[in-house]
Amino acid sequence: MDNFVISAKTIKELKERMIQFLKIAEKHNLYFKRSKCNLNIEEILILGVVIGKGQVQIEQDKIKVVKKWKTPMKIKKVESFLGFANFYKRFIQNFSHIAKPLNEFKGKK
Repeated sequence: MDNFVISAKTIKELKERMIQFLKIAEKHNLYFKRSKCNLNIEEILILGVVIGKGQVQIEQDKIKVVKKWKTPMKIKKVESFLGFANFYKRFIQNFSHIAKPLNEFKGKK
């Protein structure tokens, strides 16, 4: 298993949660490579989003990809773009309205 994130508002709370988590892991014979563990960090990139400081944001590299994306001219390319963009729709105000023309184009198979 990868990517365990334990969040807390204070160092004390983080310590308590870490101890609880490690006890559960030990009970189930789960071990972790120290070199792959990041402790007490303020931000983490996970599943294409940056989580930290009480916020969830789109990874900046993903924004660059969308800005450079060539205009899709074929239905398969539109579907590919919409699949990518759909993951981030919660960050885009009026996403369904913006994507409507692309979905209509896609429906013309």
